[in-house]
Formats: sequence, C-alpha cells, structure tokens
Amino acid sequence: MFRRRHYRDCLAVGLTVVIIPLLFIYIGYYIGSLFMPPPPRISEPGIVQDMSLLNYSWYNTHNLTIAFAGGLGNQMFQYAALYGISKANGLRPLMCGQTVVGRVFRRLNVRRIDPDVGTVTRSYGAYLERKSNAFDSRALSLNFMRNIVLDGFYQSWRYFDHVRSDIHKQFRFRYSTVAAINSFLAESAAMLLVRSSDTQPCVFVGIHIRRGDLLDLYNVKTGYTVADESYISRAMQYFARKYSRVVFVVCSDDMVWSTSNIQSRPSESNSVVVFSQFTSLSPEFDLALLAHCNHSIITVGSFGWWAAWLAAGETVYFRDFPRAGSSLRDSFRMSDYYLPQWIAM
Repeated sequence: MFRRRHYRDCLAVGLTVVIIPLLFIYIGYYIGSLFMPPPPRISEPGIVQDMSLLNYSWYNTHNLTIAFAGGLGNQMFQYAALYGISKANGLRPLMCGQTVVGRVFRRLNVRRIDPDVGTVTRSYGAYLERKSNAFDSRALSLNFMRNIVLDGFYQSWRYFDHVRSDIHKQFRFRYSTVAAINSFLAESAAMLLVRSSDTQPCVFVGIHIRRGDLLDLYNVKTGYTVADESYISRAMQYFARKYSRVVFVVCSDDMVWSTSNIQSRPSESNSVVVFSQFTSLSPEFDLALLAHCNHSIITVGSFGWWAAWLAAGETVYFRDFPRAGSSLRDSFRMSDYYLPQWIAM
C-alpha cells in the first residue's frame, strides 16, 4: 500500500513538473500571438502597400536564414525573400557563409556570420517552398518562436513587395561601379547626338538577352526557351515609337549572337544600339548598367528580371517563357513571377 501511494505521489509530482511549464509556454505563446502584427495580405493581382518602415525589432527573438544557391540573380531573389519573410514574421534575418549577393551588395540589412548554413542550421526547423516560381502565403505566417532555415529559390515578387523600398536601398552598387556605368552611358548618349538633331533628353532602354546553357537539350526539354530576334525587334520598335531619342543598351551572356542580330536600323534615326563593355568583368557591372537605364526589355532568367525591377521603369518581357505544357511551366504562376504592370510581348 505504501509503495502504491508513493508511486502515485511521484507520478503526480512528475506530471506537475512537466505539465505546468508546458502550460506556461502555451499561454505565453498564445498571448504573444495576440500582439504579433498580422502578415501583410497579398492582393490579387495588384501590389500591396509598401511596409518598409514597419519595425518588428521588439519581437525578434529567433533567426531566419536561407540556403543560398545559384548565381547573382537567383541569390537576389533568395535574399529579398529572406528579408521580406523575416520582416513579416518578426524574425531576425541571418546570412551564413560567403555569398555572391553579399559580395556585390555591401549594404544588406542583415547579420552576417562566417560559418556555412549547414553548420549553423543543424537544430533549425526547415521550411521548403512548394514551387520555385509561385508565391506560397504560408511563408508569411511562420512560427516566430523557433529558428527557421528556408530551402528553395523563392522567385516571386510577392515575398518582398511589402518591403520593396527597403530592398531598393539595400541593392545599391559601389560608387566605383556606378561611376564606370555613368561614364559609359554618357558616351553612348553622345553617339546619338551625332546622328540626330533632336534636343530631347535621351531615354536609355536596357536589353538583357539570356541564352547560354538554356540551349542545352536537357533545359530545352524541361521547358526553357530563348527569345528570338523578332521579339527583340518588336520590343525595340515599341520604345522607338514612344520616345524621340532612345539608346538601347545590350547586355548578354552570348554577345556573338547579340551583335549579329541586334543592330540599329537606318530608318530609325532617333535610336542607337550599344553593347556592354563590361561583360568580361563581374556580373555586378552589367546588372548596374541595366539597372541605371530608364526602361527594360528582358528575355528570360532572374538576372534580367532584377535588372528590370531595379530600373523601375516600363518593362517588356518575353511571353513565351516557360514553354507551355512543360514541367517548368507547371512550377510557374505567371502573376507571381512577373509584375502586373509589366508588358508581355
């Protein structure tokens, strides 16, 4: 009898020791959730209010990081999503290891640490995106009481549109890069002065042409496409008819094709085509060159996408990407990838 009573007493004490702390944790979590600002609502198909000035720093007790992968354009998407998602959830953005985006942009508003993401996030919870080019609203309602690592490319403007002005400030190029770009644009404008007596200001239209490995058989089967000369010609005519003096600035990973297929037309004396002189340098220079244009013509790929987003002018994009019926197209939601005001052609 004594042993049985002792056993019940020990069981009661054990349950009390376990249940009471859990109860307090639950109550604290519930009360905290009542004060947590709601995630920004993403309207369809428009753009949400810019919430860059919101300050959730009082709630930042846990980290949010991401496994960076790919080139500069891909990593810019990942960083912007990391920042936007952390802002919406009251988490601290954390950048682990060496990254391309961190090397190009020195003003990123994020805590940086040297260890790689695999070393840091062994005890983190993982959040895997459903589709790489489709917005998943679950990402704006994460558990803010634990550390989380994002896994994926997160290529949708909706992940960070609520902090777009903040992202613009962080994606600023080095002064030396901007100086070189401005000098090139000034020389390009001078070429147009020789060809036209019009005194209207020059309008710079950046053209990004992505080809390269997208022509490989595997990528073609997956659904990748490349823009042809007719698309580039139509897009250029659109801007040449709209503005009296246009300088088309071409950047590409295939300059041989570009210089052979994109030329100034004698009948269009109000425009001139120039080709980037920075292709052999860091991709930072071509991105800065395109971003400093007034308007954009893009083909495919995240690099051109970001050039147009940073330029923040009128953008024409290639409507036949990805190929209809392909596995790549299945992972795309076009309205989540392309901004609603951009023009399909």
